[in-house]
Amino acid sequence: MKKSQPAPATSQPGTPGRVRFPVERWILAPRTTWQARRIAADFGPGMDADTAWTMARLQRHPDEYPYAIKHLDGEQTS
Repeated sequence: MKKSQPAPATSQPGTPGRVRFPVERWILAPRTTWQARRIAADFGPGMDADTAWTMARLQRHPDEYPYAIKHLDGEQTS
């Protein structure tokens, strides 16, 4: 039985530079998600939600760097 994956963070159509985050991220890490939203807005339309969230997470928790790199590279951990 596979674990269910959370919905991917996406850009909202029609609003350049604005990204959407899954509800799970807003509930579990609201400060990080809010900061990620600001980072994506400041960067512009070239920033996707996952990268912005990872950057915000690393600003608050630099010790999670190895996990963030694996997440961005798409590696799965068991």
